[in-house]
Amino acid sequence: MNYNSTSLSVNDQIFATLEVGGKTMASVSKTNFASIDDIVRFICAMAGRFMGLARLNIRNKTQGWTVNLALASRQRTPQPALHTALPSQYRQASLFN
Repeated sequence: MNYNSTSLSVNDQIFATLEVGGKTMASVSKTNFASIDDIVRFICAMAGRFMGLARLNIRNKTQGWTVNLALASRQRTPQPALHTALPSQYRQASLFN
């Protein structure tokens, strides 16, 4: 993510709230964030799994700016597709070639 108007220092006091359907899932007041991506990862980990569209409000009390983000999440994480190779696709390794 690139936020040109929202600089961030590790000493800034950050308030962040994640809401889903008007219900607060997680809220934090903390310093030591290096980037907005760090804040998003931290608050989403606090909230746990949620489904649907969430609103994340991040306020930097030290510098006086606020940013609102929309986050979408699924109930289940899609499983990666497994690739099964045919026996003819395998190659045998040899030390003598």
